[in-house]
Amino acid sequence: MRTRNVVLFVSVLLSAVPALAQDTHSEVSLNVAGFFPKDATAAGVTDAPSSAGGLLADYRFQFNRWNAAEANYSYTRFNQIYSYSGQSSTTSAQANIHEVSLAYVFTFGRPANARIRPFAEAGVGGLLFAPVTSASVAGASTQGRFAPMYGGGVDVKVTGRLSLRAGYRGVLYQAPDFSIATQVTNQWTHLAEPYLGISFRF
Repeated sequence: MRTRNVVLFVSVLLSAVPALAQDTHSEVSLNVAGFFPKDATAAGVTDAPSSAGGLLADYRFQFNRWNAAEANYSYTRFNQIYSYSGQSSTTSAQANIHEVSLAYVFTFGRPANARIRPFAEAGVGGLLFAPVTSASVAGASTQGRFAPMYGGGVDVKVTGRLSLRAGYRGVLYQAPDFSIATQVTNQWTHLAEPYLGISFRF
């Protein structure tokens, strides 16, 4: 009787493996991204950031076919060039920019194993501007900025649980001044982040 029960129990477990294997709720992705910030101008001061490349990584948890939550981290480095109305001189700050955000993701009812899976997202996060001392105006200090974000993209299945991911993120934030009084604009600006990478479901 005991042997029969063990065999029955093992059989039930083995029969559940295929279903469990398909019940994947988690996904990670690693992407290369472009970072294209807009200028910000106010009170005779213009902050003109350079464009740059960087990395974007995220973890997504799929609640069902329609809804997911995502945590994102990105890194890049670019220069902030400050110019002043009526003056030829400029100041600058080169900074490492770390971005962290949480987002709601709408997945249009597509199943996890679909070949093409579009998505749209919106959320909130923050940007941390950490100046590189050797390439920044004296006295520049690290600053954080609140950063609402939105975006969308598509996953295209390659094989098994591996997909290609292409997308776009837009981030809103207040232009940094690094606590230098002459660099203050207090203006909200926009950071465009197109990206391409791979995702893996597990």
